[in-house]
Amino acid sequence: MAILRALVLLLFAVLTVRLVDMQILRGEEFAQRSRENHIVRNNILPTRGLITDRNGEPLVRNVGVYSASVLPELLPASQEARYRIYLRLQELIGVSPLEVQTLVDEALAAGRGYIAIRVATNLPREQALALEEAAVSLPGVSLEVTPGREYIGGPSFSHLLGYIGPQTAEEAQVLREKGYQLNEPVGKDGIEAWYEADLRGQIGYTAAEQDAQGRLINMLGQQDPVPGNTVRLNIDAGLQQYVADLLERSMPDNGTGWGDAKQAAAVVMDANTGAILSMVSIPTYDNNIYADSQRRAEELARIQNDTETYTLLNKALSAAAPGSTFKLVTATAGLAEGSITPSTSFYVGCSLDVKGENNVIYNYPDWRCHNQVMDVRSAIAWSSNVFFFLTAGGDLEKQRGLGKDIETSGAVLAAWARKFGFGKPTGIDLFGEGAGRVPDPQWKRRTKVGEGFAPGENEWFLGDTYNSAIGQGDVLATPLQIARMTAAIANGGTLPVPHVADAIIAPDGRVVRTISPQAEKVDVDPRWLQVVREGMLASVQYGAGQRAASSRTTVAGKTGTAEFFKPDGTKSQHAWFTGFAPYDNPQVVVTVYFDIGVGGDKAAPVAGKIFDYIMEQGIR
Repeated sequence: MAILRALVLLLFAVLTVRLVDMQILRGEEFAQRSRENHIVRNNILPTRGLITDRNGEPLVRNVGVYSASVLPELLPASQEARYRIYLRLQELIGVSPLEVQTLVDEALAAGRGYIAIRVATNLPREQALALEEAAVSLPGVSLEVTPGREYIGGPSFSHLLGYIGPQTAEEAQVLREKGYQLNEPVGKDGIEAWYEADLRGQIGYTAAEQDAQGRLINMLGQQDPVPGNTVRLNIDAGLQQYVADLLERSMPDNGTGWGDAKQAAAVVMDANTGAILSMVSIPTYDNNIYADSQRRAEELARIQNDTETYTLLNKALSAAAPGSTFKLVTATAGLAEGSITPSTSFYVGCSLDVKGENNVIYNYPDWRCHNQVMDVRSAIAWSSNVFFFLTAGGDLEKQRGLGKDIETSGAVLAAWARKFGFGKPTGIDLFGEGAGRVPDPQWKRRTKVGEGFAPGENEWFLGDTYNSAIGQGDVLATPLQIARMTAAIANGGTLPVPHVADAIIAPDGRVVRTISPQAEKVDVDPRWLQVVREGMLASVQYGAGQRAASSRTTVAGKTGTAEFFKPDGTKSQHAWFTGFAPYDNPQVVVTVYFDIGVGGDKAAPVAGKIFDYIMEQGIR
């Protein structure tokens, strides 16, 4: 009995010490744990804001995305019981039991059993309903519904709108600090990504007290989610679809013998504000593919691995040799720097012969034999190479170039190109914009050295200035940069910042903010721009750009045909046209690009049809 009494006293002593520890020494800690164990907070994801065209036509639709999740710590302890659940999931939604088992085992081994694992997403509604019904008898399994998108504008909008998707591990680390939940989708490209903060909205929640068996005791509070704002674009949906269809129909060889085009782009922009009325990139794709990536995996892999046409790349923001469209910069530079005047004229035959310092005669051909006397206006109209060779670099004897010597002429031409926005992003509200390239003597001296280059190859030669003057050689520009340059010439010297979005609108219809036009001035005498505009008008009236003429307005423009070499070593050429209308009151700029073709024969007719459509529809 003495031993029994001692054991009882010892037991009570242990219990007393434990109670003192739990209730006095660590009482607040355990009280907090108790409260947390019985309070369940569920976040409610907000409805994502819409994206509309300029007329309020929705380009996206919000939908629910059904996903199957497994919470490892709620699964049965028995491996056999767990595997029966995995087999049941295979019956319901077609997931591999071994894959689910592997994901669960890896999560438990890493101590992440408290984090739900998404084992399938984008479930059809029928599968989702079946899973929801079966989940009652499948511990650890649940149906999750998250906000999703259906892109109803069609493939012509894919490069503009982008898409939404799950957070990557890297994104999650950053977004968690901004209050994002792990299951909250985010914008991945295009407008969806650029205006993510506006489109997202604010998360809501419900908080409830439960007993140990999970039964509701009391609702403690809730906060409704706040829907995201709508982003209204400057894009006209009808114009966007028309341009996309027109480009697609114009891809085949039109009889010039250069072959079918594989890539194309078009930019339609307000000549004064920089508002983008249409921007199309060909080939395009269905951006709904990302929401259905499991069933469309082969299609997705094909466009992601496309190294021939680079489907996912926005061609309007990608750089290529601009060809003769760049002559507009050369003409302006020549007039401003005094290497030519509005009345300067040269006889232009088939080519230009220049005697070098070594007394070797170098021949620089024109694209055709003009055999006529040209001033700057007719040289723009007929796109003479020789005239602009002389304007930019001179001939080392009678005609001076833009500078006092070969290198200075190249540097001055490059400086004028930068004044017109070349060599840097335009600032458009889209990711992935290329900067293009403006070569000059310093750039060449810095880059063309080392392996693959001969000694002295990094020197700046007269031929480099000639090539740059006609948009060839190392010059690269995007269709958007060409459109922006055209706008500055059309409006008298204001270089607008392009913008796709027009306004951010709250769910109640209130305008939160407008995307105000921004611009910078080009330091150039308006008289010289007027001379260039007159040459562009002549191009469409009687010169190389005649096929861009419109029966509904007066178009002024410039063709471009830039030679390049394909990967197989064969020579081909890009086709360009850029122009504005109406001539007397410039309102809209149209720039068209094809990777294969002749500017005057392929790009110019497309631009003319776009001007016709704009005037017919009264788009301003």
